[in-house]
Amino acid sequence: MNSRTQSCHYIGAPSPNCRNWNRYPLGHNVLVLLATFAVVAGAIGLSSCAGYTSASGTKPASPGSGVLTASSTSLSFGNVSVGSNVSQSLILTNTGTAAVNISQATISGSGFTLVGGSPSSSIPVGQTATAQVQFAPQSAAAAAGSLTVTSDASNSPLTVSLTGSGVAATHLLGVTPTSVSFGSVNIGSSGSSSVTLKNNGNSDVTISSVAVTGAGFSTSGMTAGTILTPSQSVALDIAFTPAAAGSITGSVSIGSNATNSPATVSLSGTGVQPPTQHSVTLSWTASTSTGVIGYYVYRGTSSNALAKVNSSPVAPTEYVDSGVALGQTYYYAVTAVDSSDVESTDSNVVSATIPTS
Repeated sequence: MNSRTQSCHYIGAPSPNCRNWNRYPLGHNVLVLLATFAVVAGAIGLSSCAGYTSASGTKPASPGSGVLTASSTSLSFGNVSVGSNVSQSLILTNTGTAAVNISQATISGSGFTLVGGSPSSSIPVGQTATAQVQFAPQSAAAAAGSLTVTSDASNSPLTVSLTGSGVAATHLLGVTPTSVSFGSVNIGSSGSSSVTLKNNGNSDVTISSVAVTGAGFSTSGMTAGTILTPSQSVALDIAFTPAAAGSITGSVSIGSNATNSPATVSLSGTGVQPPTQHSVTLSWTASTSTGVIGYYVYRGTSSNALAKVNSSPVAPTEYVDSGVALGQTYYYAVTAVDSSDVESTDSNVVSATIPTS
């Protein structure tokens, strides 16, 4: 080795044996130093990429989260009669950016139950689930509760308040009118009328029977087993068909679970004989003239003002006039007519008086 001036060149603490460093030229030490910096710099670059998955070094979007939104923050059932129930729907919508997984839905409060449409186990983004909540009070008192939906949504748990009031059940059946008069009805004919039944309570009224008394009275339009919801109305038709003359009374009795049962409608009517249908029968001696093809009949309410009754000649020598009025006197005459529609002179005039009944 050539003799040269030796000096120590080092990084950090000096070597305890400076002569070991003197064996290498200064330039060689610099190369080692540069290589060392390159390794350190590379290590730093790699460690600063922690959490990145793309080769380009772009950071991916952070995972989304579900948000559960209810169609209403509270459900009010109002007044519900004891023994009945009312249901309402609640719609749950995932308004977040990831699916919502529901773990449970619980309900609290006396009379409140989840009866249908229980939320599904998972609700995709933008989709909905429906829950049916029922209030069936067991006593006449105010009630409060809540529906709680637990999930992995960012706003879990979701709570919806529930309120309602139980009221005492009432069953009242109203009837309008409470009496029906048919007046005079001809024997063999029918008169008709109707009454309206209305549920004036807050609970269903069930009709158990419809009974009619009185000859000639009958009902239709409603039968036993009919159920009237609160405020609902139904018509009951009543007919009167007398079989004999005279005044007749009767009633309709409607049995139900109403507290005012039975509801009663009084009936009355009078059967009368129908008026006798009167007529006038005319007959005459046949004309002896040749060429006669028939006869015209004339009628009037005075003997000097007669009008033709039949528009075409009648061949028989008899005519029945049924278009007459009670208590009226009519005058009649007959003419003979030939094929040329030439009439003879009037026959003698006869009269007939119609009875008043």
